[in-house]
Amino acid sequence: MIRFLIKLSFFLFFVFVVISFFAAKPSNNHFSTQRESETTTSDVMTAFKETLNDVGTFCERNIEACKVGKSFLSSLSERARYGAKAAYEYFGSILADKNVP
Repeated sequence: MIRFLIKLSFFLFFVFVVISFFAAKPSNNHFSTQRESETTTSDVMTAFKETLNDVGTFCERNIEACKVGKSFLSSLSERARYGAKAAYEYFGSILADKNVP
């Protein structure tokens, strides 16, 4: 149940971010306090670049964590490959049955 809630919150976060690009910008009277400084796109990009640089050196600092992560991603990719193969075979058998006169 907790896993579902985490996935749901992660998904909804991105949905809300995408919706925010298409929705009209709210008027200032909706907020009780004004921000002194607004975050700009350049600030976000700078922070993102710094985060990527930090992630790039993560494996140098935490070797064991990278080994565990690599093992996890390997098993996850095997499961994804198996799931794709199962779906391919399932849909292939359905389509093959429809083509038989």
